[in-house]
Amino acid sequence: MHKTVLITGASSGVGHALTQHLASEYRVIAVARRIDRLKQAFGTYANVECVELDLSDSAQLREFTQELPERYGYIPYLINNAGVNIRAGMPELTQEQLSRSIAVNAVAPLALMQALLPLMQKEGFGRIINVTSGAPLNCFPQFGAYSASKAALNALTVTAAREYQDYNIKINLMSPGPVQSEMAPQAPMTPDVAFPTVEYLLNLPADGPTGRFFWLGYEIPLFPDLDGIEWLEGRAPSRFSKVL
Repeated sequence: MHKTVLITGASSGVGHALTQHLASEYRVIAVARRIDRLKQAFGTYANVECVELDLSDSAQLREFTQELPERYGYIPYLINNAGVNIRAGMPELTQEQLSRSIAVNAVAPLALMQALLPLMQKEGFGRIINVTSGAPLNCFPQFGAYSASKAALNALTVTAAREYQDYNIKINLMSPGPVQSEMAPQAPMTPDVAFPTVEYLLNLPADGPTGRFFWLGYEIPLFPDLDGIEWLEGRAPSRFSKVL
């Protein structure tokens, strides 16, 4: 019996590469908006089920997540890979563009986690990879919507990891690095550079890390060193610059 992994954004880029790579070992539920492209790539794969879903459509997403447990049962592995990158400067960025970015890059991963976590908790095992980026750590110009949506994903991931840390459920972030995709066709690396990190995170032992950020085999700190800050008392150590 093949282990089951659900992968979003499977019709192109990292999601396509991961579906192809993992299909020999896993039963893959491959999810994408462009079903024709998905079926063309994986329609003949015995272990891949192609599923059409537009993650920006809240009604479709709600229907899909409600049906997941009954349709597939226990799914121990989830890779929230799908994403959108709407590039615009602050004067041009619309609320609709920001909302769509957050819907696909943060709300949809949350909805899928909420659908799968109850059975993961019941079975005492789950491995979730939320594909993120260095963007919210760098905040490059013109990438406000993307950075903000991935920052939301990062916060949701760390929070979920802490809530489920006692159930052998590992929820981590992974940035695939500067890999070629429709969002970055001129990137210097091919998606397969992410395979070792993905395999590491899918196969974490019970005492493995959770709520962490991984990039090309490195663990990258998500937060500055805030040790010693007394948030409720309004005090910070002298190593922090006091300007008032």
